[in-house]
Amino acid sequence: MNVRVIGFILASVLILGCNGGNGNGSDGGGEPCADSYCSSKETCVNDSVCVAVPQKPANACAEKADEENIFEVIGGADLACHNGDLCTQDADCPQDDSGAQLVCRGGFCGTAAPQGPQTVTFRGCVDAFGISDTTDQMRVALYRYNQNPQGSSTWDVPTFNDEAHCNEWGAFEFTDVPTNTPLILKSYDDLGDFVVTYKYNLVLWADLAQDQGGGDFVFDTRDTVTDPRTGQDVPLNPWRGYAISQTTYDIILLAAQISELPETHGAIAGTVRDCGYHEMENATCGFVDEPRVLTYMSNAESPRPDTSLSGSNVNGMYAAMDIPEGSHRVSCLAKDSSGNNVLLGEYDVKVFPHGVTILSMDWYPGVE
Repeated sequence: MNVRVIGFILASVLILGCNGGNGNGSDGGGEPCADSYCSSKETCVNDSVCVAVPQKPANACAEKADEENIFEVIGGADLACHNGDLCTQDADCPQDDSGAQLVCRGGFCGTAAPQGPQTVTFRGCVDAFGISDTTDQMRVALYRYNQNPQGSSTWDVPTFNDEAHCNEWGAFEFTDVPTNTPLILKSYDDLGDFVVTYKYNLVLWADLAQDQGGGDFVFDTRDTVTDPRTGQDVPLNPWRGYAISQTTYDIILLAAQISELPETHGAIAGTVRDCGYHEMENATCGFVDEPRVLTYMSNAESPRPDTSLSGSNVNGMYAAMDIPEGSHRVSCLAKDSSGNNVLLGEYDVKVFPHGVTILSMDWYPGVE
């Protein structure tokens, strides 16, 4: 075991200390929610999920120019694409920077399908979380949201080496991928060096695709493009593949004081971003089925669980571990500069045995 791994373990255990891991918990002193009650420190989102009330206004954050994976606050979070109260019609929702009306979907304001190509070539990197391993000798597969990502797919390819553009070297390419459609991107390898990850909430917005000429449109996560929703140039990093080495996952479980994960249990983790695609500090998340451990992550080159945090750190990361396989619902909240709670959305995902479901959030998708 190398020095970096040993240091990662020691730092992780020290951060958790005697705290251990715990979920939201409920003292039953709060408002009713579905068939249960929230705690006195939580609020019920959409009559289904108890979420801790954020203690501080949300901040927008960015990676430091000279320090990899170290983030800092750059200003208040942009929450303009979300709603504070549940919407009942499109008119309750704001417009984006281009003047397009956001649509009301299940009480949340989301992005409608923009104009653009119906299919694209989808290219990009596979980034590795934590103790990085090269990702150029694994596989990625793509599924529609309503498909079983444990089954076979018409989009299933090996990664290839792209050291020039991808930090962990691994890159992929799929052809004829539908735009404006919720997808799941699975990353895995046949040797078991990586945990199987299932990336949900992946929508290739048609107006972010680039015309290569002759009607050939490409959605390349290595690019920076002009986003009509914000009017800003944004990198497409949030659409990249995501890999977690088995070593990293084992260390994170150890840090969370999970000595043995049941065979049918997995995890949900991701990054919360604001409407400018900046990592968000002070967001909170909740789950219908309480995980054994709900934690936010330290601001470090190799982030680790820090259960002293009551909301997301400057890297926007959260992790819910030791969750039974099956369907789960996740909701997150942020507080605006006026002290109002803002709904960041509600997502239905699945957890798979010993897999990690990746659920990151920015603009809520108003497409099906």
